[in-house]
Amino acid sequence: MCRLISYLKTNKYEFLLAAGAAATMQFVRYSYFPVYLFFLVVFFTAFYVYKLKIKFDILNFVPMFFYVSLALISLLLLNVSLDKDKAIIGVINAFVFPAIFYIFLISCNEDCILKTEKIWLFLLAIASVVCIFEFLYYIAFKSFRERTISIFFNPNTFAFFLVMVYPLVINKLEDEKSKLLISLLIFTEILLSGSRTGFVVYIFEFFLINIYLIRKNILTVFLALAGILTIFLPKILYRIPKLGDITNPKTAVGQRVFVIEFVLKYFSHRSLFEGIGAGQFDLFFRKLKAPGIVALHSAHNLFLNALIEYGIIGYMILVFIVYFSIFLSAYNFFKHKEEYDRNILIGFILITIFQMFDMAEITNSRMLLINMLYTFYLFLPIYRFKRWRAIDGECI
Repeated sequence: MCRLISYLKTNKYEFLLAAGAAATMQFVRYSYFPVYLFFLVVFFTAFYVYKLKIKFDILNFVPMFFYVSLALISLLLLNVSLDKDKAIIGVINAFVFPAIFYIFLISCNEDCILKTEKIWLFLLAIASVVCIFEFLYYIAFKSFRERTISIFFNPNTFAFFLVMVYPLVINKLEDEKSKLLISLLIFTEILLSGSRTGFVVYIFEFFLINIYLIRKNILTVFLALAGILTIFLPKILYRIPKLGDITNPKTAVGQRVFVIEFVLKYFSHRSLFEGIGAGQFDLFFRKLKAPGIVALHSAHNLFLNALIEYGIIGYMILVFIVYFSIFLSAYNFFKHKEEYDRNILIGFILITIFQMFDMAEITNSRMLLINMLYTFYLFLPIYRFKRWRAIDGECI
């Protein structure tokens, strides 16, 4: 823990940038323009200060192909979109700004990349502090059952951020005590978010990343997890779904089952190429006015959401970029057996699993930070692959 605190204290400018990003994102509640302006200023300033030069090669082009292709498909579907303004803003949030961030990343040197990675850790520190104060507020004035959202706008989004950033923070810690303490802290935050998907995914992530550490400290880990689960037992019991929820579309679990059937039935009457447009699922579903069904803002599944909004071509492009990144991450690890690459591989696989149950509404302005963190995950396997090839003296 002391090592991490020391690590954070020595980088005040990165901390201020992370704090600025966290604070600026709160303006999304009222207007997305301040957020867009903030990130544009940051990117242009970084290019000027660090004298960054854009470097494109065949591997760097793969994520760019993903962003450009989905943006073009979204624009082609603009004429069938129910809300064209929302579709355009969705393209900016899901593809344009992440693409700008990716161009920034591929222009960076190693030092700049490390600074960028640290900013995500500072965001975790800020989110953790806000989470703790938010939960204490709920206990004092509201209810133990309330779900914390921290600096984000949805408890599931907060849990998704924690799952994504966990491998990055573990890669920066060296001693066992720090790894266990940070892991248990993030586990507590996952519980406070009340995200069922986040809870299950994080448990797998925690055990897979720390399998050797857990075997060595099995009793300590067991007692710590048991203690945390006991303290938050009422909160856990409150979130356990009932068997009848599966068939009840008014519950969160029932919605996920219903929406799978809905998307599949939709394409049984239409061509797989007929997407409804970026960010249009909410409006499209409300227009149907399904009797007895609560409004659904997304398909609760990134792949299903991509299928219905961008058609089969957009879906296939998404599947390609996901499995390309997982394959490259796996290659990096199995070729060099580096712990860093192993953690990124595990993180990428579990992030993908999380997206199969949530995180579908990527076009929302409130998802901009998450979209950019995902861009960082797309960048890391390529960066590590090129780094290893350079060390081995091989051509890319």
